[in-house]
Amino acid sequence: MTEMVICVSLMGVLATIAISSYSSATSAGKTALARQKVEMLNTAVHRYAEAVRELIVTPLAPVGSDELQILRFALQFRHPDDDRATIGSPFIDPTYNPSISASIDDYRMRWTGSLYELLEPGKPGVGLKVVFDGSDIGPAFVSDPNINPLGS
Repeated sequence: MTEMVICVSLMGVLATIAISSYSSATSAGKTALARQKVEMLNTAVHRYAEAVRELIVTPLAPVGSDELQILRFALQFRHPDDDRATIGSPFIDPTYNPSISASIDDYRMRWTGSLYELLEPGKPGVGLKVVFDGSDIGPAFVSDPNINPLGS
């Protein structure tokens, strides 16, 4: 009986160590993925600047609409008429459909005026929500020829 109690206690200690290690590894993985998504957006902003012009848009009130407008009408916009489309557009995958979040529990990407920045959990602010399950991929954003791209 004593050996069994010692064995169960030892397994409990090992399980505690394993769970805490898994938790820190998961947190580090989420931070790395969130940074990668911010870099993806900022790379698209740089590609837009090379093809069109520097993208400078004053951040709006903290509602998240500016982050989504820049994504949709600058980075994902491609004129349906190939003769009028900007070379290299769209600058980011049109199936990327993030939602907006103001929750301090989420990783968010906020527009700063010229680039996106990462807001980690615990920081206040509104931005594009970073999800880790692939639910931000959906139907492609379809460019409307009656809507002018951002800044036109």
